[in-house]
Amino acid sequence: MSNKKVGKEENRKGITLIVLVITIIVLLILAGVSISMLTSHNGILTQAQNAKNRTEEAQENEANALISYEQIINASTGVNLGTITGTETSNTVAQDSLGNRVVVPAGFTVENPNDNVEDGIIIVDSDKSRVTYGSEFVWIPVGENIKKKDKTTFDIKLGRYVYKEDGTIDITLSKTEPTGQLRNSLADSIYYTEGLKDTPTTNTHAKDIEAFISKVKTTGGYYIARYEARTKAERTAPTNDEGLTQLTVKPDEYVYNFVTQPQAASLSRNMYVGTNFTSDLMNSYTWDTTIDFLQKCDDREGENKTPYSRQTSLYGGMAEKGTIGTDKEDKICNIYDMARNCYEWSTETSSNGEWLCVARGGCYNDGNNTTSFRYGTGISYSNIYGAGVTFRPILYL
Repeated sequence: MSNKKVGKEENRKGITLIVLVITIIVLLILAGVSISMLTSHNGILTQAQNAKNRTEEAQENEANALISYEQIINASTGVNLGTITGTETSNTVAQDSLGNRVVVPAGFTVENPNDNVEDGIIIVDSDKSRVTYGSEFVWIPVGENIKKKDKTTFDIKLGRYVYKEDGTIDITLSKTEPTGQLRNSLADSIYYTEGLKDTPTTNTHAKDIEAFISKVKTTGGYYIARYEARTKAERTAPTNDEGLTQLTVKPDEYVYNFVTQPQAASLSRNMYVGTNFTSDLMNSYTWDTTIDFLQKCDDREGENKTPYSRQTSLYGGMAEKGTIGTDKEDKICNIYDMARNCYEWSTETSSNGEWLCVARGGCYNDGNNTTSFRYGTGISYSNIYGAGVTFRPILYL
């Protein structure tokens, strides 16, 4: 009797061990399958990460699409350039026939509404109550995918640039910040900066360079004077007359030369006051970025193939009044005389001791300096090489 009981108990124990072994094997198989499902190339974890990446990419694409749609809407809602009357009391968002954005200041009309940005959109002061009545400025676009008539596009980025011999921008030497120490070469010990608002400097710095940068990026561009500064009376000698107040940018008046850098800055700032846009003297951003725009839209006929940034003086004579019209005319996109006539003051500062003020461009009787050239000189100087230093105001909204 007792033997039979023991056998049954041993039999029951044997069955339990077999089940246990089978269970363990099944669990090991399930564990292996689970690990494979989690970690393999097509596993759950990999698929989850891929799904996360696809979601983030979709969100980024959606954000970019929204920005693109916003740009399209902003462009399409701008009025046609030809509908601007000059009686507007606010700055007008407009577009050329290709859909490029142009913002026209209050009190200005468009001289060439059927042209496009690449041609150089000209605005004219049409407010007869202003001394500046008749002054002309040209729109410099800043942004991406600016359209040309040949269906191509180009980008203009606001910056302070050094140009290579082939006309391309030297990325290593160029700067994006006002206080960045821009040098003309790696070996050059002299550097150039833009003073921030209320920075104490001997020369006059920009009115508010940080506000300028912010507004230009928001607006999509700025204006520079079509010509060097002009005045009704001919100027033939240096003067320290701080009372000079009349400033225009008209094609048929005399070049406003023989002025110091602080005088040029004061005249430019006071050209327009009490308006919903700002006038100031050329800064390094406006000069260098304008060159980039002109090189990409160089429409001169019969001119040599020298990149405009490396262009030296085009003439042996000076246009004291009006402009010189020849097949080698210094005119690109309706902008005159950045490569010749007179050196032009800027708000940039040089580190070269007493030569703190910086003039830009070329001079009619100095064939060594180019359009992108920086010329450091003294704060009391108003005459270089007998031509007298002039200047070019800007507008931004």
